[in-house]
Amino acid sequence: MRFFWIFIILLTIESNIIHRKRFTKILVGGDVMFNWGFTESRKRLGEYKVVEGLERLFSEADFRMVNLETPVSDTVETIDQNKSYVFNAKPEDLSLLKKIKVDLLFLANNHSMDYGIKGFDDTIKNLNNEQFYFVGIGKNISEAFTPFQFEFSDSSFSVMSVSEIGEARLFATEGKAGIASLNLPKLKKIADKNSEFVNLLAIHWGVEYSPVPTKVQVKQAHELIDSGFKVIMGHHPHIPQGIEKYKNGLIIYSLGNFLFGSKNQFLNHNLTVMLYFEDNKLIMAEIIPIIGKFQNNEHVLRELNYQEAEEFLIEISVLSEDLGTKIQLKNGRGYIRFD
Repeated sequence: MRFFWIFIILLTIESNIIHRKRFTKILVGGDVMFNWGFTESRKRLGEYKVVEGLERLFSEADFRMVNLETPVSDTVETIDQNKSYVFNAKPEDLSLLKKIKVDLLFLANNHSMDYGIKGFDDTIKNLNNEQFYFVGIGKNISEAFTPFQFEFSDSSFSVMSVSEIGEARLFATEGKAGIASLNLPKLKKIADKNSEFVNLLAIHWGVEYSPVPTKVQVKQAHELIDSGFKVIMGHHPHIPQGIEKYKNGLIIYSLGNFLFGSKNQFLNHNLTVMLYFEDNKLIMAEIIPIIGKFQNNEHVLRELNYQEAEEFLIEISVLSEDLGTKIQLKNGRGYIRFD
């Protein structure tokens, strides 16, 4: 089991009088794929210009997670011939994620195995070489379903990554490498077993370019929260969907993209979400929109300006209200608070 400890220094509020622990802040973003528009913009603008606009935001977090929707491999020999879209990244592409201090990568998605077993081996090697943590993939089903666990001062976290999207051949079995599947009975048992942790679950699911989750997704998400998961973090639709506060848990049905080189006409802006925790309790979710409309723009990431953010967050608020959830808007960010 991958496990490490991180300690947060106590902050002095009044010198020598009051000491208070600050919240643990975990930032989550959507899909990452380095090809197409990002490759072009990096050539024109320089290696790191495309992510420098998010350095300040990412530095606010104690821990940062995104969905890496690509192998990281130098091989060209084991490409999946049965797919219309096949992604790949070079090891040097990971420097963009290092620049903004991404810590953990979700790998359970329908593109992690695009270059077969050789690509799988290369990906694991390259991520280890660059000291990224990852979850949702493994040489067998047991390893693919192993949570990544870590601790910040007063809160302990257990993170899993699973996918509903992908052909059966992509999923790990007892004797075959692959990704973790959306297996509700198995996930419920793991959440129950790790009840002393804050259980976080990334799911690759949903309908591409649909602004709403399916009824099946909503039912599954509710069951997972009921079983012990605190936050569901969805991705795959490539555009964001509404966010639901369900009981004392949070369901982000789709974050949209994060760093993704597409320019198609369906793209919308995207979401990052800062999760605030204290004593293993979810205190607040801060919804921070980032640019995602690249049809006529360079692929350069940044937070939306105030006017852009307000207009976009109204859309997200309407979608969330349809899920029974009110988002408070303030200064270009959205907030969902928990008791």
